[in-house]
Amino acid sequence: MTSPSLSPPRPTAGARSRGIPPLPLLTIINFFNYVDRQVVYGMTPDIGKAFHLSNFRLGWLAWVNLFVFALASLISGPIADRVGPRKVIFTGIMVWSIATIGSALSTSFPMLLFFRALVGVGEGAYGPSANTLLCADAPPEKRGRALGIYNVGMALGGTSGLVLGATLAPHLGWRGVFWIAGGPSIVLALASAFVAAPARLERPQALPARAYLLSPTFILALAGGILATFGASSLIFWTRQLVIEDRHFSILVGSIFMAVVGLVAGAGGVIAGGYVGDALSRRARGGHALTIGGSMLIGAPVGAIALIITGHPLFMIVTAAAAFLFSVYNGPSAAVVDELGPPQYAATLQAVFLFGIHVLGNAPAPMVVGWLFDLSKSVSLALQAAIVAFAISGVLFILVARRQRRAPSFH
Repeated sequence: MTSPSLSPPRPTAGARSRGIPPLPLLTIINFFNYVDRQVVYGMTPDIGKAFHLSNFRLGWLAWVNLFVFALASLISGPIADRVGPRKVIFTGIMVWSIATIGSALSTSFPMLLFFRALVGVGEGAYGPSANTLLCADAPPEKRGRALGIYNVGMALGGTSGLVLGATLAPHLGWRGVFWIAGGPSIVLALASAFVAAPARLERPQALPARAYLLSPTFILALAGGILATFGASSLIFWTRQLVIEDRHFSILVGSIFMAVVGLVAGAGGVIAGGYVGDALSRRARGGHALTIGGSMLIGAPVGAIALIITGHPLFMIVTAAAAFLFSVYNGPSAAVVDELGPPQYAATLQAVFLFGIHVLGNAPAPMVVGWLFDLSKSVSLALQAAIVAFAISGVLFILVARRQRRAPSFH
C-alpha cells in the first residue's frame, strides 16, 4: 500500500481556548483513571472468597472492564473528532466515577461485573479524547515528553490502585475501598468541563480514515501494541499473586515493594520513554517507535530472569529493572499512533488503536494467564507468556520505526 498523501499541520498550542491547562489536569485525571481501574486487582483474593470464584472467573473482572473499554474507545473517537474532546472527557469521567461507587454496592458477582463494565464505558470515552487533546496541545518536538508526563498518572495510579486494594481491603473490606477510589473522580469530572480546549478540533479534509487505518505501518503498530498490552495486563493483574503468594513476601512488604516498583521504576520508565523518544525523533523519523522496540527487546530477557529468581533481594532488583524497561512503552506509544495519520483523524486512530490493544491484548490476558496458572500450578511459569509477548512486540515496533523513516510525515 502506498503512503497516503500529506495534510496540513494541526493548529498550534497557542490556538487553544482559555481554561485549565490540559497536561496537569489530564495527568491528575489519568491517575484516578488507573486507580479506579486497577484497585480491583489488589483485591482479587477478597472478591474471590466473597463470591467463591476460580482464578479463571476472577479474570473476568479484568476482561469485562477492558472489553467494554475497547468498544467505548472505538465509538468515542469519531464522536470526539466531531463534537470536540472536552464534552467526551467530562462524560467519561462522570460515568466511571459513578460506576466505581456502584461496584461498592454490588451484592452478586454479575452485578459487580456490570459495574466494572460501566467503568470501562467511562474510561473508553476518556482515553482517545485525552490522547488527542494532548497531541494537539504539544508541539511535535515535545509531544513524547508531554505524553510521558501524562502517563506518569497511569503508572502512579495503577500502582496506587493495586496497593490500596491490597492494604486497605483487609481492614475496610473491598466495598469500602471502592468508595474511596471513586469519590475524587466526580470532582475531577467537574474540573474537566473547564479544560483549555477548542469546542471542536477543526481540521482540513484528506483521504478517508480507512486509508490510514489499513496502512501496513498502522497494522504493525497495532499488533505491537496488542502484544505489549497483553504482557502488561498479565503482569499487573497477577503481580500480587506472584509477589505475595508465590514469592512469600508479607502483605506489608509486598505492598511496599509493588508501590516502589510502580512509583519509581514504572513512572521512571514512562518519563524516560517520552524524553528518549523525542530525542531520537529529532534525529530521524520513527524515534518513538524505535524507543519502544529497543526497550521491549532489552526488557524481555530481564523479565524472564525475574520470573525464575526466587531469592528476595535479587528478585526485587531484576523485577524493578524489567518494570522500568516495559514501562517505556507508555511514554511514546500515543505519539507513534499520532504520527501515522493526519490531524483530522487523530481521535479515530487513537480510538481504533485503543480498541485493538484492549480487546485483543488487555482483556483476555488475565484469563489466559489464569488458565495457564490453573494448568501449570505456577504463576511464574504462566507469566512467561507475557515475556514472549513483549519480545515479539519489540520486533514489531522496530519494523514500524523502519517504515516510518521511509514514509512522509503527516505533521
